[in-house]
Amino acid sequence: MTIRAEQPADAAAIRAVHDAAFGGSDESRIVEAVRGTDAWLADLSLVAVDDASGEIVGHVLVSRGRVERAGAPDAAILLLGPIAVRPVSQRRGVGAALMWAVIALAIARDEPAIALLGHASYYPRFGFEPARSLGLDAPAAWPDEAWMALRLPAWTADLRGVVRFPPAFEPL
Repeated sequence: MTIRAEQPADAAAIRAVHDAAFGGSDESRIVEAVRGTDAWLADLSLVAVDDASGEIVGHVLVSRGRVERAGAPDAAILLLGPIAVRPVSQRRGVGAALMWAVIALAIARDEPAIALLGHASYYPRFGFEPARSLGLDAPAAWPDEAWMALRLPAWTADLRGVVRFPPAFEPL
C-alpha cells in the first residue's frame, strides 16, 4: 500500500470510497466542499492506494480550523475527518496507515494539534484524548468521548477556546 497526497484525478475515486464506507454521500460532500477553499490543505488530503490493483482504497481529509480564544487572536488547528476505507479493505491497516501518515506530516509542519469528532474506541490508539480536558471546546454539544484532540510537539498551553470548523461542515 502506498500513502500519497490526493491528486486532481482522484476526486471520483475518493467520492466512491467515502460513499461506500458510510453508505451515503454526506462525507464525500464535505470533502468536495472543502477542496479548493482556504481551509483546504492539499498536502494533508491523503489517499491509500492498493499497490497490486492501483485502486484508491482509503482517504483522509485534514482541513484548517481555528480556535476562538478569549482575549487573544484566533489560533490555527488541524481538523481530521472524514476518514474512510472501502469496506472490502477495512481491518487491514489502511485507516491506521492514513492516520500515522497524517500525524507525521502535521508534526513536520509544526502544527500544534489535530482535533476530531470520532469513535472513542478507535482514535485513542493514536494518542487522541478528550479535547475538552485540553481546553478545546466543541462547536456543538458533542459527547466528551467523541470530541478528541491530539497534542503535537508544537502544542502550547494557550491553545484554549472554541474550535470552529470550515463552513463545509455546517451545521455544527
